[in-house]
Amino acid sequence: MKWFRVLFFVLSILLTVQLVEAQEQSEITVSLLPEIEIEGTEIYLGQVAEIKGAVPSVLEKLRQIYLGPAPRYAEITWLYRTNVKYALDRSGIPGEFDLEMPAKVKITRVGQILTKEMLMAAVETYIKNNASPLWEEWRVEPGRIQERSIPQGKVEILLADRIPPLKPGLLTFRLRVLVDGEAFTTMPVFFRLYVQAKVYITSMSLNKGEIITEDSFYQEIRELDDGNEFLNCLEPGKFRVTRELSAGKVLSNKDIQLVPMVFKGSKVRLVLQKETIQLELFVLAEEDGWLGDQILVKNLGSNRRLKATVIGAGLVEVRLD
Repeated sequence: MKWFRVLFFVLSILLTVQLVEAQEQSEITVSLLPEIEIEGTEIYLGQVAEIKGAVPSVLEKLRQIYLGPAPRYAEITWLYRTNVKYALDRSGIPGEFDLEMPAKVKITRVGQILTKEMLMAAVETYIKNNASPLWEEWRVEPGRIQERSIPQGKVEILLADRIPPLKPGLLTFRLRVLVDGEAFTTMPVFFRLYVQAKVYITSMSLNKGEIITEDSFYQEIRELDDGNEFLNCLEPGKFRVTRELSAGKVLSNKDIQLVPMVFKGSKVRLVLQKETIQLELFVLAEEDGWLGDQILVKNLGSNRRLKATVIGAGLVEVRLD
């Protein structure tokens, strides 16, 4: 009985080997679709094909058959049927192969979509961090933004250029797109910025040069037109208008200016300084002047004109070497 068991064991092993060999020699189907997206920089049969009818050991060998380099991002590689058949024949893997694929297959790299929301999120983050504290509210309305495909990976979107001061209206930001820390592209993003803020509105008509008082204006939150509206503290008595203004006019930066320390046509005190000698006299100011300005004044006695520096209210100075 012992020799019978040994014989049975040997026959079982031989039968198993024959069954495996029969499976390896059975027909194996390799199928490829007309268009395939892949990851990585190399193409292997296991990435692009569905393989049926192969035992695990053979399947693994088939999956590792090299078919060439993958295309660069946004480019195309064509995988030809003749090339795949040649690779199978050269592999040395036993078996009959049924290759199901068109004459050529389009190979592209897997990517991701750079969406409008991703781009506008970068824009809004910048505006949030740089918005004027005088703004009450703001919002953006994106223009036409072309979404595009980019490589897979971690996306960072940064501003490519130095941005000018933010103002309401149509704006353009140039954004730099990085994938996994490497620059991929730079693209413009167009949008409109809307801003609401508390503005000053004239409550009466004002003449050019008229000093603004508490009765001259009122405040109201409005949507800004161009960002040139005056938004800082308008302290009564410290500003005057630069031109004639009608009632109901929103004050802009160019409509007002600080009241000068020296008024054109006014008599001002001149301090004439030379070393330790100081002389004071009255002169006529021929220009408006603010602190530190050099203005033209006229000696009332001699009518001689000279340049003097404004050093205080109604006070100018000339230093002689």
